[in-house]
Amino acid sequence: MKLNSSLSSVHTGNNSIIRLILLQLFIVFSFSGISEGYGYHDALNMGNSIDVISIRSAAMVGIRVFGSDGPTALFINPASLHSINRFKGSISISSIAWTEEVIDSTYIVQRSDIGRGSLSGAIAFRAGSEIVLSGGVAKVSDHQYNGTHYLPDDPCHPGIDIIETLKASGGLWEALGGMSWSLKDNLIMGLSTGMRFGKVKYTYIYDCLYTPEPDSISIWSWETSDFCYHAGILFGDEATGIGASYTSGSDHYQSRISIAGRARAEHIHNIRMGFEGEVISVFEDNYFNGKLSLETPIRDDVNLFTGVGFYEGENMNRVGTAFSVGGNYTLDRILFECAMFHSGRSRKSTSFPQEEYSDYVDDSWIQFCFGLTYIL
Repeated sequence: MKLNSSLSSVHTGNNSIIRLILLQLFIVFSFSGISEGYGYHDALNMGNSIDVISIRSAAMVGIRVFGSDGPTALFINPASLHSINRFKGSISISSIAWTEEVIDSTYIVQRSDIGRGSLSGAIAFRAGSEIVLSGGVAKVSDHQYNGTHYLPDDPCHPGIDIIETLKASGGLWEALGGMSWSLKDNLIMGLSTGMRFGKVKYTYIYDCLYTPEPDSISIWSWETSDFCYHAGILFGDEATGIGASYTSGSDHYQSRISIAGRARAEHIHNIRMGFEGEVISVFEDNYFNGKLSLETPIRDDVNLFTGVGFYEGENMNRVGTAFSVGGNYTLDRILFECAMFHSGRSRKSTSFPQEEYSDYVDDSWIQFCFGLTYIL
């Protein structure tokens, strides 16, 4: 790891499917009252883990074990590569809008910004009756932040005298190669390895308005390159299945382990429900995430996905929530995918430590995701 710093300047007419979709939407919006996500503390610490590398996963609230059935499984559960029967190449991207609200008994300060979220590309192909090989690159965490804090020089005299600004950019990427192999009927294992690397840059500006120029500018950055790996196992078939996946941690990325199960309900048009429990920062902080997802086939070439979830974190004011919705459409050899993913959190803290008081801070972010997969 290298550190450096410088100081300077439906289509469907079946009533049962309609009722189930309405139930999904009710669950989604009943969970969506909390506003939470990207924030000051994330930018300065571990950043935000990107849960939308796989668009299919993004549409189902970021599930990992069964979150991908294409090349992007390389980054979340390489055992899922086993579903690939021919060459596939995929790319995905997302845009993000985030909001930070500093809430006190007498006022609310809001900061927000938009930017690019995820970016990934991967390929996979079957190398034998039991082996699938894959490779790719993806952004796995984000440290972006742009916030300004206004404060009076003398609290007894209202009026803005001092401005401080923090800007952060960058994040971590993974470049991986991996494989899955069938040990025996209905038992699949997978492993992907490679490098996790990236650079994050910070700029802090402190300015007293009665001076002609900024009083101080601090610029610092860190850069890292570490070995990383993902491992996964799946047992079952298309009707029912269980599985687990593990992602290694590093200095600027938390380890995570996920255990999941899913089942298909043939009596309601093959709708499949899944659940997943995930532990972040394994054997250290042990933050728990819970996720519930639904896969609804509308037609042979159209699928609808949705999910809700909750998660824990450091210094939480209340449990964080997440919800998502999306779908895919297959046209000849191309699979189109899209998703909307919203996540949130409320913390007992403030943002800028100097003179900014709050009862709690709500961070929120939403990503709009799009992906293409070509099938040869």
